[in-house]
Amino acid sequence: MRSLRTRLLLATSLTLLVFLALGGLSLSRAYAESARLSQLERMQAIVYALLGSAETNAYGELSFDNSHLPDLRLDKPQSGLEAALFSESSALLWGSPSLSDNIVAPGLQPVGEWRFGQAAGRFVLLFGMSTGDESGKSRRYTLMLLEDSHAFEQQQRQYQRSLLFWLGGAAAALLLLQGVVMRWSLRPLRRLVRELGDIENGRRERIEGVYPHELLPLTEGLNAMIVSERNQQLRYRNALGDLAHTLKTPLAVLHGVAERPQNDEGHKLLGEQVSRMRHIVDHQLKRAATAGARTLAEPSPLRPLVEKITGALVKVYADRGVRFTLDIPAALRLRADSGDLYELLGNLLDNACKYGKDQVRVTASRERNRVTIVVQDNGRGFPDDTNHLMERGARADTRQEGQGLGLGAVKDIVDAYEGRITLDKSNVLGGGRVTVTLSA
Repeated sequence: MRSLRTRLLLATSLTLLVFLALGGLSLSRAYAESARLSQLERMQAIVYALLGSAETNAYGELSFDNSHLPDLRLDKPQSGLEAALFSESSALLWGSPSLSDNIVAPGLQPVGEWRFGQAAGRFVLLFGMSTGDESGKSRRYTLMLLEDSHAFEQQQRQYQRSLLFWLGGAAAALLLLQGVVMRWSLRPLRRLVRELGDIENGRRERIEGVYPHELLPLTEGLNAMIVSERNQQLRYRNALGDLAHTLKTPLAVLHGVAERPQNDEGHKLLGEQVSRMRHIVDHQLKRAATAGARTLAEPSPLRPLVEKITGALVKVYADRGVRFTLDIPAALRLRADSGDLYELLGNLLDNACKYGKDQVRVTASRERNRVTIVVQDNGRGFPDDTNHLMERGARADTRQEGQGLGLGAVKDIVDAYEGRITLDKSNVLGGGRVTVTLSA
């Protein structure tokens, strides 16, 4: 059963049917108990009315006047209502005109107690009582009242049929309503599937619909995956372009070396160019593999990474005595790939050391869901027009060695994380300042 809708519909339908079945059974039993209690109260009322018309005959025995019976059915044979009075020895002392011949004498009933039951298609009510004569001798009696139960049972069956009809109708209506509600509830999922199909077919670039709060993490994660995939493709294309650009010079040198007679110097130059080409290829492949923004990635601690990079750069630029000042909270974490952060910060800090003098300051702070990283140096700073510096191959100082791909690589990584990068003048150290803002 792979359909989520079918699973939900089946589960809720079974729950509803079980609930209705238990409810119907409870209602049926409650009605039967209420009807039985009502039957007992009606028969007790007849017994009390009979006792109100009781009198003593010439033999001192209790008897009833047939001309003053409380219910007309007691005076009609086969009317369904019968009454009889039995002595202490279970002898029949009096019977209503409706009493049948096959009556069975009951046992002596305790005085003042009622016994109610149902047997052979009739309700049976027994009541025990006693009277005393002038000599003080008491006599005990049992009054029995019988009523046909077929009408009662017919009424019960009619109620159960009506209950089944209405509960069945209610179940059908609720199941239909449940299907409509479920279809409405799952509509956002169907719309999401359609949007994903449009993205797959190239008709959309991202998920744009407004979805319930429960689906927002899913839609945001899918959008992040879509953007990451497209940025990855862009990075591969850029990496291939950069690779072709950076390999032009080494290939030209190799071509020239190949045309000249080989000597020790030629072999050395050939080895240098091959090593340089290998380094370029490794570097560009690493850039192409930039992970990009991942909403499910584990946050990476920022300060230990910066300390690791600055520790290496202190050794590289030991002759210039470069000093680093770090203002990064130890608890600050960034939801990004550690390799991407190493590439980004490594380029920024290397540029600050290369183009600055002897001081580099790194600060980082978090505001809501954004992390801002600022790298400042005390060098000559950036020119007024900084837009072209983040193009691949551009350099602010052409006297420095390199291919001019550092800020271009940084820009690619920042774009992959849908962040922002700005280049301006440092108000603290007087040199260049690079500000990078990324999602936390």
